[in-house]
Amino acid sequence: MPPRSGRVATPDEAPPRASKRPRSPAARSDGPRDDRRKEILRAAVKVFAEKGYHGCRISDVAEEAGVAYGLVYHYYGNKDGLLASVFDTNWGVFAKAVADVAETPGIGMYEKLRQIVELAFQAFEMFPLAVKVLVLEFGRNARLGEALDNPAVTGVFRSVARIFQDGRKSGELYEGLDPLAMSVIFLGTLETAFVSFVLTNQGARSKVQVGITLEQMKHTLLAMVQRALLGNLQRAERDGPHNRPTS
Repeated sequence: MPPRSGRVATPDEAPPRASKRPRSPAARSDGPRDDRRKEILRAAVKVFAEKGYHGCRISDVAEEAGVAYGLVYHYYGNKDGLLASVFDTNWGVFAKAVADVAETPGIGMYEKLRQIVELAFQAFEMFPLAVKVLVLEFGRNARLGEALDNPAVTGVFRSVARIFQDGRKSGELYEGLDPLAMSVIFLGTLETAFVSFVLTNQGARSKVQVGITLEQMKHTLLAMVQRALLGNLQRAERDGPHNRPTS
């Protein structure tokens, strides 16, 4: 079944580590003004998720947040500013979590990738509206196509590439596979899993219902990654050091 929670990720809430239940760290507030900005951002995520970027109006966000129309413009400028803030807030937290996984000593490549998948799916379970906005609105809005230039997004790709690079050094990744290319494929597959789940199970852009649960999607993705990596290791052992393609 789709996630039961409709909570929205806010600037003071982080996605969970893969090994723990989601929890929110202590909030840092600069007073009523900061709280008001967060309320507007929560409202924006909810409205974007329900109406889509093009169907959303600033007045809708103001009404949902219970604030004056002009206050939304004062804090965020326009719809692009609101969507960019949602993007920066959530990707920034995710980038930090992925970097922590990548830097964790004593665990192998597959385990780190597994933790990232678990973390992403737990974040979706806790904050489905925010993830829905990220995968369906920001990533597909042509006017915001500079997403890949965002430092947080770049940081996620670099962290995952580092995991594959370390895996190649330790012999877990076949030498002929490029770590950066693998990071693009891995994260692209993860995004596609969320897009497919939202489209088929929540009716965001389609009425098709195929009955895929979030847990099934996660286990299938992990199985694909594991089998692909194990297959590469077995092929490397079969070929031997003299027959392996070079990077």
